[in-house]
Amino acid sequence: MAAPRVTRTLAYLWVGLLAVLVAGPALMPGFALSYDLVFTPRQDLLPGSIGVGSGLPRAVPQDAIVAIVETLIPGMIVEKLVLLGIPLIVGFGMLRLLKGTASGVVAATIAIANPFVAQRLVIGHWGLLLAYALVPWALVVARRLRAGGDPWDGLRLLLLVAAGSLTPSGSLLIAAVAVPPVLLPGSRYAVRSRLMLAAGVMATWLPWLLPALLHPAVASADPRGTGVFALRPDAPGGAIVTALTGGGIWNAEAVLPSRGTPLTWIFAAFVLALGAWGAGPLTRALGRGIVGWWGVVAVMGLLAAVASAMVPGAWAALVDVMPGGGLARDAQKLLAPWTLLLAASAGAGAGRLLLRVRDDASRAVVLVALAVLPLACQPDLLWGAGGRLQAVAYPGDWAAVRAEIAASERPGDIASFPWTAFRRFDWNAGRTVLDPAPRWLPRTTVVSDDLAIETADGLVVVAGDDPRSRAVTGAVAAGDSVARELPRLGVGWALLAKGTSGPIPDLQGWDRVFDGPDLALYAAPAGSVIASRPDPRGVAAVDLAVLVALLAGWGAILIRRVRARGARPLVP
Repeated sequence: MAAPRVTRTLAYLWVGLLAVLVAGPALMPGFALSYDLVFTPRQDLLPGSIGVGSGLPRAVPQDAIVAIVETLIPGMIVEKLVLLGIPLIVGFGMLRLLKGTASGVVAATIAIANPFVAQRLVIGHWGLLLAYALVPWALVVARRLRAGGDPWDGLRLLLLVAAGSLTPSGSLLIAAVAVPPVLLPGSRYAVRSRLMLAAGVMATWLPWLLPALLHPAVASADPRGTGVFALRPDAPGGAIVTALTGGGIWNAEAVLPSRGTPLTWIFAAFVLALGAWGAGPLTRALGRGIVGWWGVVAVMGLLAAVASAMVPGAWAALVDVMPGGGLARDAQKLLAPWTLLLAASAGAGAGRLLLRVRDDASRAVVLVALAVLPLACQPDLLWGAGGRLQAVAYPGDWAAVRAEIAASERPGDIASFPWTAFRRFDWNAGRTVLDPAPRWLPRTTVVSDDLAIETADGLVVVAGDDPRSRAVTGAVAAGDSVARELPRLGVGWALLAKGTSGPIPDLQGWDRVFDGPDLALYAAPAGSVIASRPDPRGVAAVDLAVLVALLAGWGAILIRRVRARGARPLVP
């Protein structure tokens, strides 16, 4: 008994080591700021956090959850928990899903160390990665439910889906992979319980679905985004090899340099060969219902991602007419189920291979080689994507500006300049990061939401969907007086970040209330601001959606407790 216990302990230690190596410098004091990865010391709960701002609710309820959590835990700690937790969760989940230690170690390694995770970490889509990490755990519960389950398993699956639903794409990922096997024919789960589970899962969608349906900008998305966000080949062999290995993010700057080397071919041959070798054992271990459905979702996502690159016209036409198609514009996201399935199948293949090695010492050597090879093929994935996730400190000006606005009774929201969506600050080593102002400041901040992307056909600007942002963009482009336009939009403050490039407005007539080495803050003339308020009907609808989602979870808990009482101890 001691040897298996030691082996399992070593497996969990290996996953812990991988998590530390992947997060790397982001675990040091400070904040890792990279593209959409923007945490601040204290984020406020603002109208946009629950989806009733002027822009589309793209980070709902993620921003609301972060704001609530940061009332108890400093933002720096929250970010480190997120970046360390994602590889730990997916790694431990693979160990749990594949009960064999050797197969679990290889599956965990590939699930953590792959281009999909690397590219999404660099671009900062941690909400999607959290859902990705929870999928193995959800499949563990789904497998039990399909076999009949126990009084708590339905609730466990519902809570896992809810935890993965911080963003719309993450919500659909975990629900699409793990829930249907429980509901489809062949499941022994009670029919009434299936209906309750399906209703509960749909309730978890309400905090982001309802704001999206009620939002006035829901039909204003730029159709050029479908082509721009298609899978972008980043590996030798083009779109097919790129997709098979989990790469292809639309932003070329988020791609690690190793992707363009022959190491990608070695990684592809390794995971695909092991994955094919392990398909049978994985199916026998998890059951045809689980693996069959997982395979359907994975292959559909794979084909869609490849189609977005190889037949972009047809793909764009499909996405633009499909209800909710905007969620599929970023085609590389669709590779998440495939990446996870390939990791699990390769792990099962490794276990099958090791059964053929009779000598214990040789088996240990082979296992170490199988676990290390994915890392050797992507050495720049380690230590925070080769240092890209380096933690830095915000300059003191940011806290000073926040305090100035929080203490002031002047009305109006804030506009952030230069008028570009992303920044390259010297104090962040010139790394690209989304403007931190909306998450740093205590009032709604209007920013440029146009996205300029370099493509093979040149620079393409995908227009944003925030009407107020578009109005400021028009004023800047036309050379009109931005200082006169902002108060009419309900903006009473202008923040200017120094040392960054982009259009800077003439704020003649505005009061400069703060001027530091990194930031300057201006206030509109007294009496000029037309205060803007969110639509109370929208706020009420979103509050109701959150309430329904919470009641669904608590209702499921109470029902399960009542059913379990008298039948078994009430211990989840």
